[in-house]
Amino acid sequence: MRQISLRFIAVLSLLLLSLVPAAGQDSASEAAKLFPKTVSDFRLQGSPRPLLSPSPDAAPAEDDGVRERAEGLYVSPKGESLTVRVAVTRSQAVAYSFLSREAARMRGATPAQVTKLSDVGVAGVADSGNVVFYKGHVFVTVTDHRKRAGEDGGGLITLARDYAGTLPEAEKEIPFLVKHLPEWEAAQDRAVYAVSLPVLQNAAGQQPVFDVINFDGSAEAVTAPYDASRLVIVEYATPQLAADADARIAARLGELRAQGQSTPSAYRKVGNYAVFVFGAPDEAAAARLIDGVKWEQKIQWLGENPLLWARAEKQHTRQAVSLILGIAKTIGIFVGICLGVGAVFGGAFYLSRKMKQRAASESYSDAGGMLRLNIDEMTAETDPSKLLTAGDEKSVAR
Repeated sequence: MRQISLRFIAVLSLLLLSLVPAAGQDSASEAAKLFPKTVSDFRLQGSPRPLLSPSPDAAPAEDDGVRERAEGLYVSPKGESLTVRVAVTRSQAVAYSFLSREAARMRGATPAQVTKLSDVGVAGVADSGNVVFYKGHVFVTVTDHRKRAGEDGGGLITLARDYAGTLPEAEKEIPFLVKHLPEWEAAQDRAVYAVSLPVLQNAAGQQPVFDVINFDGSAEAVTAPYDASRLVIVEYATPQLAADADARIAARLGELRAQGQSTPSAYRKVGNYAVFVFGAPDEAAAARLIDGVKWEQKIQWLGENPLLWARAEKQHTRQAVSLILGIAKTIGIFVGICLGVGAVFGGAFYLSRKMKQRAASESYSDAGGMLRLNIDEMTAETDPSKLLTAGDEKSVAR
């Protein structure tokens, strides 16, 4: 009995040990599943390697909002060896925040070599040895560590573009708040998007007024330099949250002025936005910069959209009508082609018959039209019984 118990325990232990790696692999990784075996001419070497997230030696802002990280090595037949790093974030806004920070860092290091990429993911930038982009809630870095000056970086961008095509489809829109920057088309290249206070402080500086900025409740921010000034816009999800934040900011500004500490050049609440200007040459310039910020009200259903069914029904009806019209148009085209081809061949056959009849009627006949010798072979011999035989020819001759 004791031996049976020991054997049962041993078998059970082996089963548990075999299940542990499988469970670890299944939970492993959403990020590891984003590495296909082949991308264009590149092939994945080995298996993707999970990275610590957040990394123990990273600043708080660097890994904020990241669920998983992983990296893989891709090699081409030409000998190119490129590293792909993936960060799976909690939202598309977080992924865009990573892109904006990395783009600002690259432009600060080598501004002449940075190129904006509009066909890689939703948005991306590249320099001589790196391509960074995001698509949906995934932020990707493609790096060629062995790149030397003067080498062609075509393989780097090609891999990044083709790899982006393997990621799940996503809405091709940058965050709405970026578009409310003054002259946003030019400002977005130098703007940094923030979804947490450490990110905002790293981008805009350790401003004392930021102590009362709270990013709970889905608050987001964007900051961009304008000549000597820096503009900061913090967006709150609801008017109530924006009003509460405005009250805290006003109280904090009063404290800072009383203590003789630095304050923003200007501050104003614009809709659900808290707008700051730092380092402006004068109050008029700061006010003009804030005047360029336009708040547009957005309606967002907290629950299920009650108009969703009506919208889907309308879309279905529109598609059904379009399909029926397309089928009718196709049938009409084929009927028209058939009628046209039939008319051409029928007309040709009719004209041929008429020409033959006319030629036959104009032929010579010495029997007044009652009897005709088919000497000229203009008429087909359709009834052999009516043809003259050898005996008939002799009787006719007599």
